[in-house]
Amino acid sequence: MSEPQPTGLPPAGRFAFLAALFSSFGQTFYIGLFGSDFRTGFELSETALGALYGSATLISGLAMFWLGAMADHLTLRKAIALTMALLAGGAAMIAWSPHVALLFAGLFMVRLAGQGLTGHLAVVAAARYAVRRRGRAVAMVSYGFIAGEALLPPLVAGLLGWLDWRSVWWLAAATVLFVAIPLLVTLARPLVGAGPVAADAQPGNATVPFTRRKLFVHGRFLRVLAVVLVSPLIVTALFLHQGSLAERLGWPLPMVASGFVLFAGMQALAAFAGGWLIDRFSACGLLRFYLLPLGVGVLALGILPPTAALWTMFAGLGLTAGVNGVVSGAVWVELFGTERLGMIRGVYASLMVLSTAAGPVVLGGLLERDVALVTIGTFCLAYAVIVPPIAAARLRPTSTG
Repeated sequence: MSEPQPTGLPPAGRFAFLAALFSSFGQTFYIGLFGSDFRTGFELSETALGALYGSATLISGLAMFWLGAMADHLTLRKAIALTMALLAGGAAMIAWSPHVALLFAGLFMVRLAGQGLTGHLAVVAAARYAVRRRGRAVAMVSYGFIAGEALLPPLVAGLLGWLDWRSVWWLAAATVLFVAIPLLVTLARPLVGAGPVAADAQPGNATVPFTRRKLFVHGRFLRVLAVVLVSPLIVTALFLHQGSLAERLGWPLPMVASGFVLFAGMQALAAFAGGWLIDRFSACGLLRFYLLPLGVGVLALGILPPTAALWTMFAGLGLTAGVNGVVSGAVWVELFGTERLGMIRGVYASLMVLSTAAGPVVLGGLLERDVALVTIGTFCLAYAVIVPPIAAARLRPTSTG
């Protein structure tokens, strides 16, 4: 008699959702709400604040190259407690900072703990401890991020109506300390060990890399990178240069704002569908084609009327970004097992930060040289059509759960 299939959200998915939600205190959308307060309070220009924030983000991203492996060496309870303590400390540092140097230290701490380690632990927990419903568990990370983006901006706007910005950051530190830590530690209690699919990673299996150096000469890892780094690179580049695109195509700002709503909606739907498809098929299978909406969206900028181009671009980017968030969490388990999942995904996270730093520079250079949008779009679509099938052709998951 066959064993009944489990239903409902796995425990790892509940942990992943809330960890991603609490990571919001270190995400760009939350910190950006205080940009004008930082400039006024520390007498910073927009360029100086951008450089300060960019440096903190880049250093924290590089630190993930080594710190991502903490998920392999510490229990999830200890790892999330330490990470949340760092996030609370960073929020308190920002709230207290009398000098710009301490503001930088606080930004580094919340970027490393929030955007870096908390999101990383959420994905690792979902991918490592959810077996039959791994795709849906990893999708909950995306929903945690989306919930934070929907809830915190209006909440902060309301709080800033009767509190100063430093008090709001003190409140964020207290929320992490007295709400997030007890809740996440409790949810992490049953999630112990290397995970139920750790048998995938046997020391004698030559396909499983056990050092960072081996990763960079490992065919499976490099082929996956050729696909999963594309979405964050392109999305970051286009979003940062949205002003230039709006000028070129005559987009009014309210329409651009509506485009972001469409992006979020398509991202949520795609994350849900991507989780279901991974559970039914595999993340390796999705690698072959999920960049296609992004390629079509970028090409639309050069061939469609301005209004249609905006909606097509935001819809295409959202569809690919939603699936990418799920695939980039689940594919490493399928290919390498769970034993060194923290290290592998930490290296990926670090490379993703570097790619998102390079993307806006490359696109800015192309726009300054008046490279036609249709040329940029044609290259993106050609890449989406040609490279992923080649990269995925020789990938075979060791286990689909």
